[in-house]
Amino acid sequence: MKVANILQVLILTILFLNHGLEAGVLNMERISKVEKEKRHIVSRMYQATYGMLQICPDKEIDSFKKIIAKFEETYPEFSKLLNESEYHQYAVDNMARDIASERKKSDKARMPQCSFGKSMTKSLIDTDSGKKSVKDMLEKLQK
Repeated sequence: MKVANILQVLILTILFLNHGLEAGVLNMERISKVEKEKRHIVSRMYQATYGMLQICPDKEIDSFKKIIAKFEETYPEFSKLLNESEYHQYAVDNMARDIASERKKSDKARMPQCSFGKSMTKSLIDTDSGKKSVKDMLEKLQK
């Protein structure tokens, strides 16, 4: 496995499965560990896909949409659970301010984030470790 792929998987693991990164509006003491994990997964996946799509420069949107469509085609059950989750709107609302702020920046300044989102989403589709990450997240969302 290439160093770049290993780094992407490490970042994915940190982003999607680390429970200490997210400070939320919801009262963390009042929801169970399982629900915290679900909210975290939904939030991070929204950020990595549709949230990042909105940050991308206009010339990159079509190519990123194709990657997201491939992701949803590859993982239909997982995608359905993400989009129908009670935490989906929380994720959208939580990222709205960041998206608005980022859209004020130049295309050049937004491009690294866009490239990272595209690369990360592709690695979830194309790499064994990415597939395993999605499988692990799916199992958590099914609880």
